[in-house]
Amino acid sequence: MDYIYHEFNPSHVEFFQYIQPTFKFKHPDQGISEGGTLVEVVGFDFRYKPEYGVVPHCKFGDKIVRAWYDSTVRIVCRSPPSDTVGVPLPFTVSLNGVDWLEMDQTFSYYIQPELYTAQPDAGPSSGGTEIYFTGKNFPQMDNPELFKCRFTPTNSKSPPRNMPGIWLNDTTIMCTTPGGWNEGDKMSL
Repeated sequence: MDYIYHEFNPSHVEFFQYIQPTFKFKHPDQGISEGGTLVEVVGFDFRYKPEYGVVPHCKFGDKIVRAWYDSTVRIVCRSPPSDTVGVPLPFTVSLNGVDWLEMDQTFSYYIQPELYTAQPDAGPSSGGTEIYFTGKNFPQMDNPELFKCRFTPTNSKSPPRNMPGIWLNDTTIMCTTPGGWNEGDKMSL
């Protein structure tokens, strides 16, 4: 029996190996159902090498989106739209869109709140006035780092100030006004 010998000719196909990133935290854990919420993912060993297919991705439930590579310690994703409201969906990241990290993280969607009124509509510049906002679809958020009211002066160049929001029900929230401005000013809320 004669054997035909074929010389092995390696192809020019390459494979790039990388260290799987380590996850530390993400922010925020919720966003509006229309999508568009920027989600910051912090850890280390994030990579961006598009010539090898190493491009960060985020997965919200079963929806995959491309992430922005900011640095080896931070990527940012924009949440896709979702019809699933009020149910925590699994959240994870990948550097190639195939191999996903085991992160034990979730992301929940809520309906865009609508704001109708704020009472009272005036208070002292020293702050401390409790303002009750009425509307609809206010999500129940208990984390004061995530649930805030922003008071932005419209007549001065002072920067906006954020105050913790207190959820009372899906139609009412309360915030206490900040103080410290030297003069009276009209605010956008």
